[in-house]
Amino acid sequence: VLAQKTKGNTLNGRFTNIQQQNLLSHTCNAASSPLKIENTSTNETLTGQEVIELTNKILPHFLAHYSEGSIRYHDQVLKINGLVDSYQAQRKMQQLLNTSTLASQDNSHVLVTKPIEFSITKDINKMHFKGIFNNKAQMSKIHARLPRYVSTSFTQEPHRVDNGIIAITETILPNFTKRYSHGKIVYKDAVLTVSGMVETDEDLNYMKQLLSAKKTPIVNQTTLDLKAVEKRKEEAKLAQLALEKKAQEEAQKRAALNQAAALAKQKAEEEAKRQEAENQKAEALRLEKAKLAAQTKQAAKEKIIHLLQIENIEFETAKGTLTKKGKETVDKLALILKQYPNIKAEIAGHTDSDGSADFNQKLSQSRVETVKGRLIARGVNAGRLTAKGYGETKPLVPNTTDENKQKNRRVEIIILGE
Repeated sequence: VLAQKTKGNTLNGRFTNIQQQNLLSHTCNAASSPLKIENTSTNETLTGQEVIELTNKILPHFLAHYSEGSIRYHDQVLKINGLVDSYQAQRKMQQLLNTSTLASQDNSHVLVTKPIEFSITKDINKMHFKGIFNNKAQMSKIHARLPRYVSTSFTQEPHRVDNGIIAITETILPNFTKRYSHGKIVYKDAVLTVSGMVETDEDLNYMKQLLSAKKTPIVNQTTLDLKAVEKRKEEAKLAQLALEKKAQEEAQKRAALNQAAALAKQKAEEEAKRQEAENQKAEALRLEKAKLAAQTKQAAKEKIIHLLQIENIEFETAKGTLTKKGKETVDKLALILKQYPNIKAEIAGHTDSDGSADFNQKLSQSRVETVKGRLIARGVNAGRLTAKGYGETKPLVPNTTDENKQKNRRVEIIILGE
């Protein structure tokens, strides 16, 4: 026996296995009408899978249209009892039963029904939903379309039927919830009334279009919210003024930036011209100094060459000691170098190839150090002088004759510049 009771559906009886009970339970749960298993047992020797399948087939229709009813299988006959909400639903049950060869009886009685009633009220961000329904499943279909913040109260009464109004309400609720600032949806005495205020002609016409396609008696009392319309116009006007003000400020800002950029460009050009003039002046000065330095270097070089063409820097044989005449020549050289205090010079010493290369290298270094020391002693700044002995590595002529060897034994003064 599967029976409808005030607190829900119950199941009692003997079954082949637990799977048969679970099948019926799952079908009830799917219809949002849970099944409580009370006094049942299982015996694998029992037959009856066909009646379980038929019961499961008619169960959704039974739960949707029957009240205070039961489905009973006893003595190989399946009996349907209870109150059914319409003759159409009763005929549908008979059609379902006839799909099986099992013996069955529909002992139900058609009950005079009343349509469900409900109202949905909205006041800005507050909503309330209340009504009278046959079961919670009817109410839940509408409630699922409402915002989470809606408050709800409803009453269950048997024999309340839908008549398709729930589906209609589901189609208009999204627009009502989003576009109506104040409003109400009421279904009473089989008439649906929609009232309230919207802010645009588009919203007004959209709801009119939605409702015009429905066959149910509908009263549409939706109007324009004139205060909201004026407010939107004022907001649009203020927004336009704000845009114009912003555009003006941006134009002024761009003009200021352009002016600043022009001034910066002018300043940069003037600075570039000034820098170019300074660079040209500095280059001219550099060239003049270079010219003067070259002239100074050349003059010093010519005087030293002239001096050394007339006089040699003489040393004692195979020694780094200046002769008397060599000292006089170095002193004259010091006078020339002091005339050009910024000139730097290299004192380069050379020998012929007589003797070992190592001896000649050391001898040439000793002689240039002697010359450097005497120049410093005569007032030439030590930082201007470099002494380098080359030994026999840089002969002027081949060391084949005494005359050539004499030419290769020399001390040169090389002007390096300032």
